[in-house]
Amino acid sequence: MDPFSRRAAVEVNHGIISLGDGAKNTINNYHHPLPSAASLSWPGGPGRLSPTALAAGRFVGREQELSDLHTVLQSGTGLITVAGLGGVGKTALACRYAQMRQDAYSPVWWITADSPDRIEAGLAALAVRMVPELNSAPLPDAAAWARSWLACHDGWLLVLDDVAAPADVQDLIGSLGGAGRFLITSRLAEGWQDLVDRPVTLGAMPAEDATELLRRSSGRTDLADAARLSARLDYLPLAVAQAGAYLSQTGISVGEYLDLLDHSSAETFRQAATGTPEDRTIAAVWTVTLDRIAAEDTLALEAFRTLAWFAPAGIPRSLLTPMADQRTLVHALGLLRAYRMVDIVDGSLSVHRLVQEVFRTPDAAIRHREDEAVARGRARSVDLLTRARPPLDAGLEVWQRFLPHADALVAYTTSAQDDSATTGIFEAAAGFLGSQNLQHRAVRYCSRIADFRERTQGAHDPATLHARANLAAACFGAGDRVRARDLLTANLSDQQRILGPDHRLTLASQAYLAAITYTDGDRDLGIELLEASLDHRERALGADHPDTLVSRGNLAVAHHERGNMGRAVGLFEAQLGDCVRILGPDHFDTLRAGYHLASAYHAAGNATDAARQLRAVLADCERVLGASHPLTAAVHSDVATVESELTQQPRDDIEQMGADLIECEREHGPEHRNTLSARAVLGSAYLRAGDVRSATEVLEPALGYALWVLGPDHPTTVNISHQLGDAYYAAGRHALGTEMVREALADCERMLGPAHWETENVRATLVHMAASSVVTRIPGARAGSRLLKRMRRRSRLDGSAPPDGHQGWIRPDTDPERVRVAAAEGLRRCRKGELRASEGHLRVAADGGNTSAMANLGMVLARTGRPAGAEFWLLRAVEAGEEAASGPLGGLLVERGRFKEAQPWLRRAAATGSVDAMMDLGHVLIRTRGGRSEAELWYRRAAAAGDPEAARFLEQWAVLHPRRPPGPS
Repeated sequence: MDPFSRRAAVEVNHGIISLGDGAKNTINNYHHPLPSAASLSWPGGPGRLSPTALAAGRFVGREQELSDLHTVLQSGTGLITVAGLGGVGKTALACRYAQMRQDAYSPVWWITADSPDRIEAGLAALAVRMVPELNSAPLPDAAAWARSWLACHDGWLLVLDDVAAPADVQDLIGSLGGAGRFLITSRLAEGWQDLVDRPVTLGAMPAEDATELLRRSSGRTDLADAARLSARLDYLPLAVAQAGAYLSQTGISVGEYLDLLDHSSAETFRQAATGTPEDRTIAAVWTVTLDRIAAEDTLALEAFRTLAWFAPAGIPRSLLTPMADQRTLVHALGLLRAYRMVDIVDGSLSVHRLVQEVFRTPDAAIRHREDEAVARGRARSVDLLTRARPPLDAGLEVWQRFLPHADALVAYTTSAQDDSATTGIFEAAAGFLGSQNLQHRAVRYCSRIADFRERTQGAHDPATLHARANLAAACFGAGDRVRARDLLTANLSDQQRILGPDHRLTLASQAYLAAITYTDGDRDLGIELLEASLDHRERALGADHPDTLVSRGNLAVAHHERGNMGRAVGLFEAQLGDCVRILGPDHFDTLRAGYHLASAYHAAGNATDAARQLRAVLADCERVLGASHPLTAAVHSDVATVESELTQQPRDDIEQMGADLIECEREHGPEHRNTLSARAVLGSAYLRAGDVRSATEVLEPALGYALWVLGPDHPTTVNISHQLGDAYYAAGRHALGTEMVREALADCERMLGPAHWETENVRATLVHMAASSVVTRIPGARAGSRLLKRMRRRSRLDGSAPPDGHQGWIRPDTDPERVRVAAAEGLRRCRKGELRASEGHLRVAADGGNTSAMANLGMVLARTGRPAGAEFWLLRAVEAGEEAASGPLGGLLVERGRFKEAQPWLRRAAATGSVDAMMDLGHVLIRTRGGRSEAELWYRRAAAAGDPEAARFLEQWAVLHPRRPPGPS
């Protein structure tokens, strides 16, 4: 073959191609020597900071941590480690420090150090920054040159972010000696003792800082409910920043974001604003941590999945004992603690609440959160709680450790997930709570039990009937009489047919229906039914049966409230003796019977015996129930009240009474009878101390809840109404105060009789008001406005501070959902014509700030013949911005003959297009000299708006008052 005919097929030429049989190539490589690491200085300019950290303008708080970082880095070894849970803000803190202190170091160099390879890459990048020719050098060579340079120079700061283990950086730090400074962040909080004394552990942000971070991240400085959302996210910086960025991008409200968390939390935890790195969402951050844990110990991963279903704090380590032997379990929990996924204090475990929520939420797209893995953790938690379930008589301390985790289980699961094991836990918890009279906490357990029994055993099975009866009892004890009555009515016929009329459950349903009848206002029929229930139980169950003792106590309470103190004291004394003999002196029913007997002594005017009985009951309650139990707190408060009466010295522990009320409201809810009693006591104490503003703030919601829960004829309601009227009168609202006290007196005379001591007390207040020389009406809107401004102050009317420097009771935040529900229910009852029934709901909503409820309450009071109260609430509604209330306010003033005062309000309402206000204004003006022409104008406007009465009036007007023809010019 001709050698010159050969051809080379070349597609891409990457170098020298030699053709021909004898071709030779000579390559000469010329090496330019690299500069010595020791001879080369930093070229100046900024170093390298984190590409993913928060911008400096969005960083909030952490001033003390930043100061501590600088102090440590500028002294001693110049090495500090910041450790903590993923998402707690370690990277953001390091970046903020680096941004603030760039001038103090030369240079600041950031390395993402979650693996040895990335540490080497970060060092190589530093070398290339110094010597660009090293870009083509092998990575280890460039990294080695960077190490040499760092070893030869000082004044630099190396930030090693997200170090997985101390061993990954130990050699680097050891080889560089004390030449520069190291700022390390790590999820691992243990194992640093060979490098630093101990790492700085970073926690969640303070509430105020977290709220400010949310506002800055969203770019909305006036963000409504920002505090509520930051609290929902448990003040975790990454979660708060992620939420803020999402709000900024989507423009949705905080309420809508909270709704996303409640209904689609898996997607919400995973999604972030456009441009957010996928590994910087809260779902991804913790997944990486669990990857590291799972690589070391699978038991630790399974234990963590199980812990997600318990309460966030106070988890006994012994609860997990069945999972593994002691040594293995200790190692697994230690690993979780090292990564700050759990904390261990005094043998109890705690887990961040948001971390729990994330890993209770299935998400097939996220490792460790697959459906099967989440379900396995839930099933194991149920098994562990079943094993740890204490017996009913285990004691309060044991149950206090167990109940939070049962509460978590019922809150975190749905009824569709319930099985026999879950229901067993719920039955045990409900039984204990019922024995402690904590029915409001037992309701949700009883509801789940009843659903499970009906679903698995049928609607008419005895077990289902039993569960429904327990649910009705819990609802009644929690104050939900409507639901209790509906449940009992539906259940009673089945119980009588299936169980028989003398069965214990049938008798219990009859007793509860009798109590509801009494509580709902039919007092005479209620007492008759309670007497019949007691007789029936004595015949069917025996005089010594515990249920019979309960019936005797219920009947005694009814007679107490009706003012039949002789009968009430006799029944309570018999009940207490039987309880001590049958149940024992330490049984809860025995303690409660002793408390009721003391209250009866006090109501009968026997304060000495009441004080003696209360002191004995208080000692027993503190010994058996503990100082924090609601019954103990109630007895303690009554001891102080009765002893203050005996010594003729007013109570001086108002701050403690306020704290007791807040605790009672937290434990029972604002509508519970214990809370109402605590409010009444505190309001009375404020009134005696001269702090009218605080007394009004306490008593106004108390009256609303008393009307809602107890009804207008209950003695507690009448007592609160009496005190609130006294407070209004002391505040200068004389007409309203007198009206309320007069109404309370009428109720007392009707319910208790004219000679009862409470009736005499209310009558004395009314006599004092009538005899006072300052009984004058405050006319006009200006005076009403001034009154409202005075009442907004926490000082007395003379401007002086309350006694002992007390600043008034600070009411807890009002639940917006409860206010909304109360306003809607009040309006519904108004439309049905149930005006007195609507008053309690409207008062609760009005006190919570609902302006529509204020206006509706004013109109209800006007229609039920209480004009002073109506004027007060309509004026408050207008002052709060409810313009629709100005028309009814003007109309009310017209009805009371105060025409001049009515005109500004009617003009205000007529200007908004209110036809009724136009007509009322016309009627007022026609009575006013010189106002007839303007009256005709308003009548014409009302007719133009379609009011037929206005059109007829104008026709009559034209006949009676014809227009005169114009005269000669």
